[in-house]
Amino acid sequence: MRLSLLGAALVAVMATSPLMAGTADPSQPAVSVEQLAETSRRIIDGKTDINGVCYHYLLAKGGSQTVVLLHGWGSTSYMWRYVMPQLVARGYTVLAPDLRGLGDTAKPAGGYDKATIAQDIHGLVAHLGLGPRINLVGHDMGGMVAYAYAAQHPEQLSTLTIMDVPLPGIEPWNEVTQSPRAWHFHFHSVQDLPEALISGRELEYFKWFHNAEAINSRAFDNQTDEIYGRAYAMPGALRAGFEYYRAFPQDIQANQAFARHKLPMPVLGIGGEGGMGAIIGDHLRHVAVNVRAVNIEGAGHWVAEEQPAAVTDALLAFLPAAH
Repeated sequence: MRLSLLGAALVAVMATSPLMAGTADPSQPAVSVEQLAETSRRIIDGKTDINGVCYHYLLAKGGSQTVVLLHGWGSTSYMWRYVMPQLVARGYTVLAPDLRGLGDTAKPAGGYDKATIAQDIHGLVAHLGLGPRINLVGHDMGGMVAYAYAAQHPEQLSTLTIMDVPLPGIEPWNEVTQSPRAWHFHFHSVQDLPEALISGRELEYFKWFHNAEAINSRAFDNQTDEIYGRAYAMPGALRAGFEYYRAFPQDIQANQAFARHKLPMPVLGIGGEGGMGAIIGDHLRHVAVNVRAVNIEGAGHWVAEEQPAAVTDALLAFLPAAH
């Protein structure tokens, strides 16, 4: 297996980025730079067909506790470049796929409702032999997928973490999506128009969009912008990404049915102080019985990239101990 993009990026920033030094919580055992370098070399790229779609994933095997990390729109599995190595270094098995249509995963014409993508991830977990129970973490669209997974397979989750995203159809969805900050929900849902306007300008669009949704502007340097710009300039990637938004009517219908039965597993909501940090706990209590929430200071929407140490601390305090 070749060194993954995530692993290569980790090695490249090791010496210069304070974000790699560890968590912010002194009660967490320290992980040395040497350990993180070794961890990066254990993260491998893989591809496999799931439900007729060729999925790309990053995987590092460790202990019996598996953590599955799902990225959102505007990102790929690369968004976990700081959090994933910290979890692996502490003994977790960690899987970070590129979602349907995004990154190096294939880009089919349809299937972008979150319940369908959740079944893809369920199939990937089973194919890789990572069950029978996992800890599922999702940011943005990945959080919507994570909820659909938990609702369809509650017995197969030890924990669920949803990061800085409202769930379609769940209060206060209408209020959140009518706010000025959610302008892109509407623009991205328009058929064909966003592709026509952004195609060929992906780098410029994502440079603006990432920083507009961030408090910590250091999170998106030129290398990061270029990686995401190239990913969304791949043939079919813009259309696939916008299909996530166009599927919201299906997601609303599915989620309102799912919510008739509240999730039984422990649920963690993580939000940025400039994002959903103030409301994410109350939001998730509409769909789960056991919810805790963490508001990440100094972060907007991109919490795992803006404040990775704080996000890692929150996860380590919540997840079952690695074995």
